[in-house]
Amino acid sequence: MFDNIDLKEKITSSRDSSQVDFDINSFHKIIEEEIKNEKKILSNLSCSKFKYQNLDITKLDVENIYDIKEIKETAIKYRLRFLPSKHYKKDLPIEAILKIKEISKKQQTEISNFMILAPAKALELEDENADPLLFIALSKSKYYLVHQWGNDLKWYNQLKAIPLTNLRSMLMTIGLFAAILALITPTSVILSSAEIDMGYWGYHRVAWFLYAYILFISITTFLCFSQSIYPSDYQWNKKTYN
Repeated sequence: MFDNIDLKEKITSSRDSSQVDFDINSFHKIIEEEIKNEKKILSNLSCSKFKYQNLDITKLDVENIYDIKEIKETAIKYRLRFLPSKHYKKDLPIEAILKIKEISKKQQTEISNFMILAPAKALELEDENADPLLFIALSKSKYYLVHQWGNDLKWYNQLKAIPLTNLRSMLMTIGLFAAILALITPTSVILSSAEIDMGYWGYHRVAWFLYAYILFISITTFLCFSQSIYPSDYQWNKKTYN
């Protein structure tokens, strides 16, 4: 009556007699099937072959379907790349894999075509070049957002990307720096060999601005070509450095 309590015996005695016996073989089969599915997903993510995925739109979250114009605008604004998932060089989070499995189960088909929107540093670019977003390619213009992860993209990234948005923004940025230089340069420096004082404002300052503008354009052109730096609207979906 005062013997020690055997917890295993107590648990066993409280077991429901109608409980179905646990089938360890079935459990192993389920686990093996899940592992097989995950390996297949990882294989598809790194697959070199690409085609658009034919999915039932009614079984997708409409809010996660994005047009290529929206993706391109964001890629250019934050200087990102939009490339097939095979170029992504980091490990995908398990949440992304689970979401792919869930979509595949609902669609009753294998999901095999993915795109990644991420900073260039997170992608393996070819030599001819991060917050990632994983998409399923539904068509040439429509993409379904599966998962977003990471918090590396800072608020100032957009400011840093503005000068390199397109050729016009590059020329305007160069013009701004040339104008600042023309405004802060003392007249005595501009007209160092002149015998008369022409004052602060005059044609000499306009000429100095044009000189600085041409000089900065020359330097920028050299740096861009030597360092493979190009406008975002040109390289947002290119898999190469240049």
